[in-house]
Amino acid sequence: MQDNIIIRKARKDDSEYVAKTVLTALDMDTSDLEWVRTSCSDPESMYSWNKSLIAEADGKPVGCIISYSGDDYQDLRQYTWQRLWKGVDPADIRQTAIEAYPGEYYLDSLSIEPEFRGNGLGKSLMLAAMKQGKKLGYDRFALLVAREKPRLKAYYAGLGFEEAEEVNFFGHKYRRMVMHSSEE
Repeated sequence: MQDNIIIRKARKDDSEYVAKTVLTALDMDTSDLEWVRTSCSDPESMYSWNKSLIAEADGKPVGCIISYSGDDYQDLRQYTWQRLWKGVDPADIRQTAIEAYPGEYYLDSLSIEPEFRGNGLGKSLMLAAMKQGKKLGYDRFALLVAREKPRLKAYYAGLGFEEAEEVNFFGHKYRRMVMHSSEE
């Protein structure tokens, strides 16, 4: 990782960058951030700035990870989706694949600016998020990886994540990956 990069807790004024992270992680267009930025500004949202870490180089965000407790996942999801996708039926929310389960800490969205990729920044953000989870008492971590991204799946496997079930999410097939860690 480059020497001038720091990892810090996100602030409310990082909400737009967090929104860009959510859309980038979903392979969605980032030119219209407003509809997601509102959710990222809300401290109760699963995509909130207060659930995010920012990698910063020379005062500018260059990466972000959103993470939170799987114990809170169902409530976070219901709250967030009903506001983000107005009019969504709560029954539809319950029928959509589960990303995170109680007893695990979930690494939701991760994004690194293209010019900062390939030098360990993603791993550093993941480890920092996992450290947060460990401080909260979690030793099981989970994430999703798109089936059409085998290199990313191999990367996560190299970090110690193991394949779990395949899930349908947002119309795409994903593989849940989990890691058990008892290290301090």
